[in-house]
Amino acid sequence: MSTDRRSSGQRKAPQQERSREMVAKIVGATAALLRRVEPDQVTTNAIAEKAGVSKGSIYQYFADKDQIIDAAIKVIAVEEGPAIEDMLRTITLAEPAAGMQAAIDILIDYTFRHRKIIRYFTERPAHFRTFDDISGLPATLLTMGTLHTSHYRDQYRSELPPRSHAWLFFNMAVATTLRYIEADDPIPLEDLRIGLKFAAEGLLARPTA
Repeated sequence: MSTDRRSSGQRKAPQQERSREMVAKIVGATAALLRRVEPDQVTTNAIAEKAGVSKGSIYQYFADKDQIIDAAIKVIAVEEGPAIEDMLRTITLAEPAAGMQAAIDILIDYTFRHRKIIRYFTERPAHFRTFDDISGLPATLLTMGTLHTSHYRDQYRSELPPRSHAWLFFNMAVATTLRYIEADDPIPLEDLRIGLKFAAEGLLARPTA
């Protein structure tokens, strides 16, 4: 039983409705704080104040702040995953050049709106894996990208299959944007946008003479 509690991020599993409401309130308050302030500023005192509970109540259910944050990240993943999917779904069947440029803008804009928590994730790979596993975004992005490149097969380089095009595109865009944030904005943001779009164009078929 202790193993199950650790894996769920909780010290004491809530059995009664009141206890479940207490846990939801604590986790929801933590998720809200993570969206607004630097994660290092998310203390148990801040969580207790935001949730309107005592610190003692928090420690009835969570051993430490990391367990609370892990539970909050799962909530954020459930909420944010569909939002990202919806934004990208609107451009899934857009013409390749325009679609890739729009996807890059969406990914960059989303990352910068949530840069505090995303930077926190990059410094803690286990939390990033939790987000990816719960949201299912990597698999969803790969599926959507593969659908797109399959639909426009003749407009992409023939040396690579659609799935490889999709994998390369999203991992290039995501990894480069994350590295940009980790490096404290080493170049102007607009240069990042332009550079990623130039790089993405390399996946397109060359015009025939």
